[in-house]
Amino acid sequence: MSLRDPRRRRRIEDVRCPTVKGLPDDIYHMLHHSYVDIVKMRKSIESLDVRIGASLKAVLESCDLLKRVRGEHF
Repeated sequence: MSLRDPRRRRRIEDVRCPTVKGLPDDIYHMLHHSYVDIVKMRKSIESLDVRIGASLKAVLESCDLLKRVRGEHF
């Protein structure tokens, strides 16, 4: 798989940052886990943005429906 293949698991070595070669294992693992956590947070935020957008759309549609119902004197 290539570096750009989305199915490939990302690792700290894939990030363009100062070299991690030669770092002690505990620091390397901490960096790797931090990177994974940041990616998870970003995906969570993106997912939340989609949900908020859908909720706002539902609110607007509900308001429009209420206006129409009130206009028809129900």
